[in-house]
Amino acid sequence: MRLIQIASVSLLVLAAASLAQLPPVEPVRGWKTSEGQPFQASLQSFDGTTVFFKMPNGRPAQSSLTKLSAEDQQYLSEWQKRQPIKFTMPEFVGVDMATLKTEVVSEDTAAGKFVYRTAHFEFESEGKFKPSLLREVARDFEATYELLKALPWNIDPKPPSGDYFHAKLFKDMASYRAAGGPVNSGGVYSSRTETFLVPFESIGLKPLGTSFAKSEDFDSSTMVHELTHQMMHFWLDFLPLWIAEGTAEYTANLPLHAGRFRVAGAKTGLREYVDHLKKRTVSGIPEPYPLEKLFDISNNEWMETMSQDPNSSHRMYFTSYLLVYYFMHLDGKGDAQRFLRYFREVQGQRKEMEDYRKGMAEFFKKPGVQLKADGSFTYRSDIPLPPKPAFVESPSAQADSQKKMLAILLDGRSEADLMKQIRSAYRQLGIKL
Repeated sequence: MRLIQIASVSLLVLAAASLAQLPPVEPVRGWKTSEGQPFQASLQSFDGTTVFFKMPNGRPAQSSLTKLSAEDQQYLSEWQKRQPIKFTMPEFVGVDMATLKTEVVSEDTAAGKFVYRTAHFEFESEGKFKPSLLREVARDFEATYELLKALPWNIDPKPPSGDYFHAKLFKDMASYRAAGGPVNSGGVYSSRTETFLVPFESIGLKPLGTSFAKSEDFDSSTMVHELTHQMMHFWLDFLPLWIAEGTAEYTANLPLHAGRFRVAGAKTGLREYVDHLKKRTVSGIPEPYPLEKLFDISNNEWMETMSQDPNSSHRMYFTSYLLVYYFMHLDGKGDAQRFLRYFREVQGQRKEMEDYRKGMAEFFKKPGVQLKADGSFTYRSDIPLPPKPAFVESPSAQADSQKKMLAILLDGRSEADLMKQIRSAYRQLGIKL
């Protein structure tokens, strides 16, 4: 398990080696301008806006994307997707305790409501926090925020609404459940209420006089897991649950000590997790959940399994973590390229939906458009309706989109082939699945 000590709000990222490769040299090919004029050149690089060429005489040349033919623009789009995604994996990520700011917003002992605030979080507790505990919790909240910014998943954590991320901490499991905490869970992030809920016992807090402090069992892994969901709020609608839960398990198992996540120690966190399963659970390392089922499971099926079949639920979380770790560190050349390409495509879908929602917001402002209380609307025939992204046009379109996205990770492999590769890769780490 993790040792938790000090961290906070000024970013501390020590970068490791950049995991990237130079793109291969492209051969000379035929191109056309937007006006149909042909020319020969070798593609040197493309940044999404400007194309850099090497002409047959060896001289460099460049062109804006819009000045090339539609066919060449499509070629460049596909070419760009094939290029290695450059990223720098941080070695350490944390926050400096010296700059950590905590604020007591209000403390109402009679009502059992205590509200505290940090740079990015506002959290409500049913018990009063000792100053040392407040710093510990604030540190872990802010450190997780910095971690999600630093990882190469292209996450830009922002509160869904207002200026702060919100959390509620409960004295006991009964209060947690009454507030909506699912059965067989130790914490939850609700995207509907935009709030992270956790009972004291999941963190390891104990009463000390009229306040609460850390117990010998203090452990922030549950907080890190759920805070990861919270930081990824705008991604959750676009990610299958196995990726949402797998990424949260991945961050929760990164070694955390003296205020810093040791991102370069992901393998250490994995081994500690596996050792914990071997030593402290009756069943030991569970059999991985079948990939063909995990990849297709719905949110409702996941929640039903969690409440009714804890053993299968445990296997689903375990396998989700194995998959994310595998795609981050063991797949292909160990450079996470398929996983990052997947996130890039998801980001594209997110952008499409964001543009669509903005377009609809402007649409509803136009004269002749009437929005009804039930959410339906009427509009004049001369007012164009913003086109809905193709991947959400129908249930079948959504299913096709999910298959297309999954194909990025499978990359021609069947689920059975992928599982063989996963078992082999983990076997080389001394982990038998």
